[in-house]
Amino acid sequence: MPVPILLELDRVSKRFGQVVIADDLSLTLEAGSTLGVVGPNGAGKSTLFGMVSGDVAPGSGEVRFAGRSLHRVDAAARCRLGIGRTYQVPRPFVGMTVFENTLVAAQQGGRLHRQAATDRVLDVLSETGLLASANTPAGRLGLLARKRLEVARALATGPKLLLLDEVAGGLTEPEVVELVGIIRAVNARGVAVVWIEHVVRALLSTVDRLICLAGGAVIGDGRPEDVLALPQVRQIYLGSAGSGPGGPEL
Repeated sequence: MPVPILLELDRVSKRFGQVVIADDLSLTLEAGSTLGVVGPNGAGKSTLFGMVSGDVAPGSGEVRFAGRSLHRVDAAARCRLGIGRTYQVPRPFVGMTVFENTLVAAQQGGRLHRQAATDRVLDVLSETGLLASANTPAGRLGLLARKRLEVARALATGPKLLLLDEVAGGLTEPEVVELVGIIRAVNARGVAVVWIEHVVRALLSTVDRLICLAGGAVIGDGRPEDVLALPQVRQIYLGSAGSGPGGPEL
């Protein structure tokens, strides 16, 4: 039996002034699959997430989720449909505890109430290693814990699709290994994962498929090792971005 298509981008384009962010971009993602996204800074990776999650409106083309057009569906409604995402810079409510932050996500994004919301929060905090910090204000968390909270809040919404935006950046090697374990466990439950990441070794440990974006277009799509071996990827991504700030960590 064929695996159903969860996410479709059909000839999506986006410009900011004269800058092309997405150029007639088409992409499909199967339910339960894992996809890594790499590319130089300014390639349109986070904008791609924005067009899927509802933070950014495409200039043209269509985004579909589980066969449904997302045209005029706002970010909150997309979250309730099953699209959860994180941000490069964590965005917790700093005056609220870890538990409270995650509870808001379960109630507002996951549409759960009372005991069901509490049960999900406790499960998610346990899965992400944050249970011991449940009563800690988010503003007092270190970088690793903030990254985990960002993932926990997305998971608390009960996503079918989890969009991860550079959640491994700035972490130590052991911390990256812990994070990879969390993401693998999430995917093993059937949640599809799309992960933008400069820490390439994290992607290689997690995803089955990799795309490389440059100039708003896909210049490589396939098995991670095959994509990274493509001459155009090595020249545009590994060559240029790897020599400066924000480049890939291999």
